[in-house]
Amino acid sequence: MTVSERSLCFIQMIEFEVVPARQHALAQALTERSEALALRHAGLLGASIQASVDGSRVLQYLQWQSRNAWQAAASSFEQEPFLQLIQQHQAKGVNFSAFQTLSSLVRSTTDGLHCQVPVNQEYQGEW
Repeated sequence: MTVSERSLCFIQMIEFEVVPARQHALAQALTERSEALALRHAGLLGASIQASVDGSRVLQYLQWQSRNAWQAAASSFEQEPFLQLIQQHQAKGVNFSAFQTLSSLVRSTTDGLHCQVPVNQEYQGEW
């Protein structure tokens, strides 16, 4: 399957492997980092921080308007204390993943799931 050029968003997921005692503190630090990113970069549409049930992982989900919006923001990431964040919270491993959103389903007032595809959010980047 090829990715359509009408993709909705660009998604970045960063998974951290941590000792369970550091999970909550890392999740809080990532929440603060996400809020700071949103203030500096209008292309960041949303963020979510997930914690695994066993305490060993934290997932940061960042939803960007487009791959171009992410790339524009990424040029400023050098100033971010990302390595310090990893060291401070004793992350044993970090995994980066990137995805294009192909569809997004939301619950309607009739309780059905419907795909919303805003025309103004067509894919704006390159493959």
